[in-house]
Amino acid sequence: MLVTTEPMATTGRVSLRTLLVSPPLRLGTLVIEGDEAHHGRVVLRLRTGETVRLADGEGTAAKAVVTGVGREALEVEVELIEPVPPTAAELLTVACAVPKGDRFADLVRALAELGVGALRPLACERGERVPANLDRQRRVAAEALKQCRRGRRMEIGPAVEVTALAASGARLIVLDPSGSAAAPGSPLATTLVIGPEGGLTEAELELLASARRVRLASTILRIETAAIAASAVWIATWETGTP
Repeated sequence: MLVTTEPMATTGRVSLRTLLVSPPLRLGTLVIEGDEAHHGRVVLRLRTGETVRLADGEGTAAKAVVTGVGREALEVEVELIEPVPPTAAELLTVACAVPKGDRFADLVRALAELGVGALRPLACERGERVPANLDRQRRVAAEALKQCRRGRRMEIGPAVEVTALAASGARLIVLDPSGSAAAPGSPLATTLVIGPEGGLTEAELELLASARRVRLASTILRIETAAIAASAVWIATWETGTP
């Protein structure tokens, strides 16, 4: 197997378009079916002879050449396989209340693009009901993985209640207007906790009393704004080494 640790080349100034496939990736002929075949044929308009990037969502990517385009399948020849190094962003988990409607999908997409490792819907007293099925959100995250060329899927779910989160032993950072200024420090497995727009109740805050509380702005932020902004602050600090 030809494996490299060098960054995968691009075609001209345009990055290779990505298809998400099931692991494991191997050299040789691979037949891609279902939604990804449709995406490659109809959306990306791939043609025989074109080069495409494959990702398995578990930290491996590959360069492949399209050798066949059918109505229900694509055939590619995998020429090069490479591991995708983990990033500091993957240490970050966001546990947040669920925004209404399509705002949830927007939140998922943005966090996936930033490279956040996991999103846990937070069941809290003043929050919206957590969807029983998170398949749509997982599809959104998968599309974001392809667009932003990350190596691993963002884990979504399961939902968590405040009581269980408080007892999890995780390093918790609670966004709270009365908290101190954000200071992410060095990369370390961390869970950002974002409550609903009505705020966490006093009882919920009491459960999270041992967690550090931080503020982002003097204004009241929507759930998705707070989650995205906080994630960006933590990731930018970790990845640039800014104190």
